[in-house]
Amino acid sequence: MKKARWCIVVIFILGLSVNAHAVSLTLEGVGSSVSIGTSQALYASDSSGRAVRVIAVGMPAPEGGRITELGVPSMMPDGRVVFGAEVTTKGERGSTDRQQWSIFIGNPDVAGEHRIMPLEVKSKPAWCNPVYHGDPYPVADADGQIAFMAALGRDRDGLFFYSHGALSCLAESGTKTNEGDEIVVLSFGSPQMGDHGEVVFNAWLRPSALHPMPKNDDSAHDHQHLQALLIATRAGIHELAVEGDFGPNHTEYQRPFGLPSALASPQGTLVAFTAKTPSGGALFTYDGSGMVRMLQTGTETPLGPVSYVSPGRPGLMADGTAAVLAGCARIPVIFRLNRGLLDLRIQRGQLTPLGAIIESLGDPVLTASGAMFVGATDNDGQEQLYELDRNDEFFEVGSPEMLYRIAFDNDESHQHTIFTGTLTVNQHGDYGYLGGK
Repeated sequence: MKKARWCIVVIFILGLSVNAHAVSLTLEGVGSSVSIGTSQALYASDSSGRAVRVIAVGMPAPEGGRITELGVPSMMPDGRVVFGAEVTTKGERGSTDRQQWSIFIGNPDVAGEHRIMPLEVKSKPAWCNPVYHGDPYPVADADGQIAFMAALGRDRDGLFFYSHGALSCLAESGTKTNEGDEIVVLSFGSPQMGDHGEVVFNAWLRPSALHPMPKNDDSAHDHQHLQALLIATRAGIHELAVEGDFGPNHTEYQRPFGLPSALASPQGTLVAFTAKTPSGGALFTYDGSGMVRMLQTGTETPLGPVSYVSPGRPGLMADGTAAVLAGCARIPVIFRLNRGLLDLRIQRGQLTPLGAIIESLGDPVLTASGAMFVGATDNDGQEQLYELDRNDEFFEVGSPEMLYRIAFDNDESHQHTIFTGTLTVNQHGDYGYLGGK
């Protein structure tokens, strides 16, 4: 089949997900954050591809109390979903109710009340004790290992690594990278897992002789720290990109850095992220041997020059294919890049499989098969999840027939809202998201 050049036309608000009242992503201050508003339930696909309600606010927690808030989920490679949740237990004899965040694993193929279980920690160093003040944003790799961020006490935050019952700390604020720079702040919500337990995340570094504050970046004068993209292993913390450094094509990295994507590939951990540069935004990938600039503002396209690159997570495949939300002239777009080719798939105004008109789309997610998952808002203001498969067939997620309404909960026989900004998809196409009951 002859490849066509393309753009996906969307509407976006800088720094916000599609549904701003449900989930908002911000890159202001010292890191990124996700604020959950009216989320009431967590849904994930079962072995048949059908959306199943895994847990909902108000339901009993496995070890007592009730779920009172849900965090952003992440699909595990085996089809389970890992997530943080707040559990509230009643105080005794009129005392104040106790609220505590914890990490849970949900299995959509298990019977209802047994679908979630707490993360079981069998061993940990005495000094590596997570204190949850909110959503820890857990993520998992192909071996079932989990990474998350939480407070450590001592006015420090830590990057925690869970492997087969053992908990350890890979990084914490106040420690130094392998290159000798001090980590000042960890960016909660940024971690992603790659190959062999490697964790990619954003952080802020203290300026040093090696990395002074940039003099040619006006925004730097209002800040005291340098933004950086780091990768942590048991052997230490390596700097992939630091504000003020020069990357490929002698491109200087400037703030803000976008949320990174990472996954295992034949070359090792593959990373994609966006960052501002002196000429505008750019998309970069890292394959273990070096950094490549894949897209930059000013690139000519059939819809005009690229004028904006989103700080949201890019889509990524193990062969290096990437997808990113950007802007062509004044038109928001999504690019899929494969060996320099841009292929047209969907655009605003196109009809959905059910006849609605697409008004906007969120950041794309790519799977190993080449399918693209996107959250979209139609002309009725309804949020839906769609898949564009490798054969260019466009249908609602979870349907082998293409006319399946993902917002129809077969367990409860009523529709529920979908917060597309929380969409999580693994490389096999298993998906999860937060929504209403």
